[in-house]
Amino acid sequence: NAEVGKWSGGVWNMAFIGTEGAPAAHCGKKGGLPLVNVPSTPVIAEKPFISIGADGRYTLHVPAAKRDRVGADFEPGLAISFDQVYVAKDTDTAEAINAQLAKGLHVVLSAGVYSLDAPLKLDRDNQVLLGLGLATLVAEAGTPAVHVGNVDGVRVAGVLLQAGAQDSPSLLEWGDGSHPGNPQ
Repeated sequence: NAEVGKWSGGVWNMAFIGTEGAPAAHCGKKGGLPLVNVPSTPVIAEKPFISIGADGRYTLHVPAAKRDRVGADFEPGLAISFDQVYVAKDTDTAEAINAQLAKGLHVVLSAGVYSLDAPLKLDRDNQVLLGLGLATLVAEAGTPAVHVGNVDGVRVAGVLLQAGAQDSPSLLEWGDGSHPGNPQ
């Protein structure tokens, strides 16, 4: 979602979703390259982000999921104190990070490559796993890098998922298909 004052150019197909000021859709036969314009975004959840207050304290912001949105949205959403956040280092093991997730903490992954011998497990409603600076999760043991349980409102953002030497059936596993859930 965005707001644009003017648009020109592009390469191959252009796609705008929920963008104010986007040009009209066309197939490209007349008027340039093909362009798709979906007037509103059916469901959107902006990426969580971190801020620092005047008092020097960090806050994790989780923007609310929204429906049928058009244009940019700068509402900060839910503010979570860093007392409820574990900041992981790339030297942390999957076991150490999972212990923090099991306590109900949100996890921010600092930049680095995390070699995981087990998936990171998010099993609580509204938990956040946020990577900073190209945090890369390598699934080394033939398991997913991240497993989200049958829970609602989880956010996974800012991470790269990488296969290890041993085949994994998937790198991201989201529930088992029996939980319809909902975006929150």
